[in-house]
Parts: sequence; structure tokens; C-alpha cells
Amino acid sequence: MKDMLRLGNNDRKKYIIISATAVLVIALITVSIIAVQLKHSKNKKKNVEETTVHTMMVQETTVQETTEEDTTQEESAEVVDREVVEEFFENEISTENEEAFELPPRQLTDEFIPYDGQKREITCYGDSMMAGAGSTTEGKVNGIDIYGWTTPVTIENMTNIPTHNLGGSGEDSSYITFRAGGTKVYIDRDITISETDSAIARIIDEDGNVFKADDYSGYGFDDDPYPGDMYINGYLCDVDNAEDGYVSIKLTKGYAAYDNRADYSVVIYESETAAYSRQGADIKAESDIVTEYDTVIKETESQTSGEKPMEKPTEKPAETSGVEKVTISGGTQAMTRASQERSAKDILILEMGSNGGWENDYQQLILQYDNIILNSGCKYYIIVGDTDDPADSADGYQGAYDSDGNYVGIGDTSWEAALRLAYGDHFFNTRTYMIQNGLSDCGLDATTDDLENFKMGNISKQLRYDWTHFNCYGYYSKGIGVYKKGVELGYWS
Repeated sequence: MKDMLRLGNNDRKKYIIISATAVLVIALITVSIIAVQLKHSKNKKKNVEETTVHTMMVQETTVQETTEEDTTQEESAEVVDREVVEEFFENEISTENEEAFELPPRQLTDEFIPYDGQKREITCYGDSMMAGAGSTTEGKVNGIDIYGWTTPVTIENMTNIPTHNLGGSGEDSSYITFRAGGTKVYIDRDITISETDSAIARIIDEDGNVFKADDYSGYGFDDDPYPGDMYINGYLCDVDNAEDGYVSIKLTKGYAAYDNRADYSVVIYESETAAYSRQGADIKAESDIVTEYDTVIKETESQTSGEKPMEKPTEKPAETSGVEKVTISGGTQAMTRASQERSAKDILILEMGSNGGWENDYQQLILQYDNIILNSGCKYYIIVGDTDDPADSADGYQGAYDSDGNYVGIGDTSWEAALRLAYGDHFFNTRTYMIQNGLSDCGLDATTDDLENFKMGNISKQLRYDWTHFNCYGYYSKGIGVYKKGVELGYWS
């Protein structure tokens, strides 16, 4: 300070300017350092968030993704000529089938029953691979925009038959079996209910275990304009979860399934929707299905035997003025609406197992399929094989190599072989179909990377959204494959 006082005016000004400049430079450097640190911190947070989002998206979720990216294979891979692809499938890929696991003792066989020609709708049960997680990606086939196309959408477009997507993301095979009617459940006590008065009970399975569900109607995410959840003793009921394993049950307001005292059956054909509305007591025989606007009144077995008729619900209950209180006995079966309105009368397309629910036991998985088919009385069905690559499969015994140490290729894995043995012509091997036909179905060219994947038994990444789900191209091709299987079985043309 003293030195500064000794300076002249001009020197003093220069000193002040230099000092101020130095302070300003230091301040700017400090601000820059802070900005860089903030940017780095922000980028780091963004990367963490993106990683978390990615991790969440490749896992099964309870709702379908709303924002999805197209993960079509990058164009850096070399495209191969069609002749090269044909030669590859003729000479360079394994077609050896692995030995199927032993089938369980079962009532159902692989018998094929020729289609009776009656008009039926199509119902698809499954997990996220049926729901269509990953389908909202960009894609065009023959000039047609297939953004958002799922397997059921493809099937409906090719058959012109109403097709219901009852896929539920994240669901395991045991839960899908319940929704489709393969798991029998009952109320555990007598209840007296009306449209305004509810009763508390437990729903139990055949072993007496308490059973709870998120969706007792069985419809999952499908568009379901009608009210009610379950049919109990022929009445359409609302079922809501309560505490400690209990449920609250009451009659669905304005909808009585039918009069339990009725001693006849009515079958009405609705030409606009190709759907059947079934009312009355016992309706089993195919001869019950009649032509447009005809009504059949038939005598039931109960009239001659004196036994109480087996109640069946209607598909679209007629709105009524209300139902008085009714008492339903404990031990009465409770059935999901989907199992009665869809499983019991539609052509079924069944795909499950990717999320577990069968304890890595083929026999248990096969019995779950069997129970859906047997309990619904369905004669016309397609079993859709797993779509995961062998090394990523839910099957813990399965890998990229077969029992001889060779790549799986397009030979059946043990899981696929077991399903083929169990269901014969009803089984559709999705994985091998997609390897052989997926790209050509969508007008896409095979690459050298694709051929390497095919050797390992893997589906082309051009058809994938992530490691397990398809993009719109994958679901489009899968739908074509199921459509072709239905043509082979005579379900549609």
C-alpha cells in the first residue's frame, strides 16, 4: 500500500487496471471450472438415468412401454445375397433336434380334431410377447405402415376375424393359466349378496390355498367394455381384494347372468360380430350353434334326471331391473369372465413360460397348457413356442449349444421338442420360424451378423426391440407364422 502511494497518478491507474483484470480473469476461470463440474455432474446423472431406464425397459413390466426406440440392426453389417442365405440354410446350419423331456401323465393327447367350420373369434393369451412390448417402433412392409403392430393385430388383419389380445406384461405361466380358466378356484363359505350388499370370503384353489389376483375378470389389458369380474353359480359378480387374503363379492349392478330357475337354453347368433350369445342352462354340443336369428329351445338333462343344471353365463348379459339377494354355497366355483366368454368358445392362441411360473419343470408347464384346453373345452388351439434366444431362455437347462456341443441352429431345443411331442401339429416353433422366415416376411435383407446369429439359434436383431422383445417387424412376422399354422390346421383360409 505504501509502495502504491509513492506511485504517480498514471502509474497508480495502471496498477488498478492490472489488478482488476487479474481479479476478473480469476473469476472467469472459477466460473468456468464450476460450469464444467456442473455439466459433468449433469451428464453423469443423465447417464445413470438412461442406464436405469434401459434396465427397466428390458425387464418384464406390468404395463406396456409407451416410448420405445427402433433397435433395427445397424447398416454397418454386410448384406449377403439371397443365394448365400439359401446355401447357408441348406448346408451350414444345424437342424438336429434335441431329445424331448419326458411328458407327464396327462388326459390330453396331441390328437388333431378337424375344424367344424363354425364361425369363431380368436383369443390370444400370453405375457408381454403377446401384449406387444416393443411394437411401437417404426416399420413398413410393402408400403404398409406397421407401427405398433402386435401379433394379434397381424393375425386379425390376415384372417379378418376379430382377435382379442389378452396378453399381460410380466405375467408368469401360472397367472395366465388362471386368467384363461386353467386353474379352478372356489369361494370358501356360503355368501348372501345383492347388487348393493356385499359379502366377505376367500377364494381358494383346489388344494385349499388362498388365491388372490390383480384382475379377476381375466381380460388383462384388452378393451373390455362390459362390467363384472367373475361368474359364481351363474351370477355375474364384482370381486375386489380386501385385507388378509379376503375378497369382497357382490352382484354386478344391472347385470344378472340369467335366471337360475330357467330350464331351457337359448343360443343367438349375432352376424355383425360373428359372436355367439349363450343363455340358459346346459350348453355343450356343437349342434347347439345355429344360423342367423334362429333360436333353439332345448330340453336339458336336468328335466329328465332331476339334477340341477350346470349354469353357464352369457357373453353379453342383458341389463335387468335388478336381482334380489341370492345365497351361494361355499365350494362353488368362481370363473373369470374371460375364461367363460372367450376361452370356452374361441380359437385359442396360447404363449407362456418366458417369465417362469412352472418351476423350470416342463411337465408342470405342459399340464398348465392342458388345463386351459381341458377346462375350457376348447378343441381348436395353437401352442406358441418361446421366442427367446437359447442362451437367454427361461429354461435353465438350455444354452447356445446342443447336447453334442454344437450350436442349436434351427433344430428343436429340449423345451421345443417336448412341446411338439405333447401337442403335435398344434405346436408352432416360433424361434425356428423367425430364423428362417422373419427377414423375408418383412422384406429385410440378411447380413453376415444375422448368419452368425442363426448358427447359434438366435433370431435376427433386425427383428428385436431388446434382448427378448420384438419390434414391429418381429411381431409382424410372428403373426404371419401363427396365421400359416392356422391355415395348416384348417382354422381359417
